[in-house]
Amino acid sequence: MLPVLLAAAVATSAVPPIAERVEAASAPFVGAPYRRSPLGEGEGIDPDARYREDAFDCLTLVETAIALAHRSDRAQAARILDDIRYADGGPPSYERRLHLMEAQWIPDLVRKGYLEEVTPELAGEALEWIEIALDPQRWKARTVLPALRWLPELEGVHRLPILPLDAARALAATLPAGLVIDVVREPREGTPTRITHTGLIVEREGVRYVRHAALRERRVIDEPLDAFLERHARMRLRRVVGVHLARIRDNEARVAALLRAEESIARTD
Repeated sequence: MLPVLLAAAVATSAVPPIAERVEAASAPFVGAPYRRSPLGEGEGIDPDARYREDAFDCLTLVETAIALAHRSDRAQAARILDDIRYADGGPPSYERRLHLMEAQWIPDLVRKGYLEEVTPELAGEALEWIEIALDPQRWKARTVLPALRWLPELEGVHRLPILPLDAARALAATLPAGLVIDVVREPREGTPTRITHTGLIVEREGVRYVRHAALRERRVIDEPLDAFLERHARMRLRRVVGVHLARIRDNEARVAALLRAEESIARTD
């Protein structure tokens, strides 16, 4: 059954803002169980299904919400989800999945039009930058993603703007709904990413929440944004230094072209 907001939009041909559509699309998932890496390619290295709504980790919740906010039809949403999760240039595969947030996922979704980088705009004078340097030697010393081979396109220094945690806490009441919020920690040897968690900023009755698949609670929850930031400020194991913020965009032009191409291929088969 369609979420009420999306069903009303279909009935009236009105298109709610993307932030409202993301909130409505993801609301039915609150309470769904947490499962680490619930999506895969359906075969090969990671044979988990490419689409599911019965369990999430933090990233797949965000990805699925963005896909469903563009199309409530599950078959169409699954095709959009593939576009969100994988690099262009071929069918979904483990090596083409956008595993690394700073080096792959964020820049690719900005390029494709699903996200807009807004951290500098929202941070103002508090803005800071982090850098992730990747090369074959560092890749050999990694402690994560053992099945992922080195990809030459990863080489280089990947920069990401962040809002320092204290500044984020001060600005929490002004951060708009419709953002993806990424938790950024201090560097760790052997780890090619500093983002360890992600979620959606949603708003209900004037209160801002982070909707996220929470490992501690083992389920999808809505946590008040100020409490979310305060809790991360208290963490001492691999200290949290700030957050990255990206606005979810209405990417209708790309989505429509993607689905038209899919339909054209289906007609010629």
